[in-house]
Amino acid sequence: MILRIDVSSFGEGGAGDLDIPALESEIGSSPEMKGLLVCDVAQVALSFVSKDEIKGLNAVYRNVSESTDVLSFPLWEEDGVFSPPQWGGELPLGDVVISPEFVRDNAHSSDTGFDGEMALVAIHGILHLVGFDHDTDERMTAMWSVQERMREGYFRRRHR
Repeated sequence: MILRIDVSSFGEGGAGDLDIPALESEIGSSPEMKGLLVCDVAQVALSFVSKDEIKGLNAVYRNVSESTDVLSFPLWEEDGVFSPPQWGGELPLGDVVISPEFVRDNAHSSDTGFDGEMALVAIHGILHLVGFDHDTDERMTAMWSVQERMREGYFRRRHR
């Protein structure tokens, strides 16, 4: 399965040094994605917005009036369950919105720096599109394990 990430940037910030081809390759080749999707190409819309813009989106769509690092808007979720159609063509998964400004602020307390945090939130957002969640301890442990493995794989691919 091929993952295609379409990037757009609104307001301040952007992807920074996020290596989109490495991210596409790592996530698209993961066993988790291959096990969930029966399609030739999965498509994700990735947008970068300001802290104020993501705060507005968070208020409208989650009823939480504060900024956050990433929001996901899955297309194939029904009652909290990932339910994509099973066809072989191109499958849009949904939208991921990231606030680089918020990520940069979080990166100061992280040992991975801005690039590591940006990769983590992008992966995190995409995993939400395919049904991963952290609403229970068990699901959180599974999601954190997968996203950390993907982030490590992303950096290996990036430094080839």
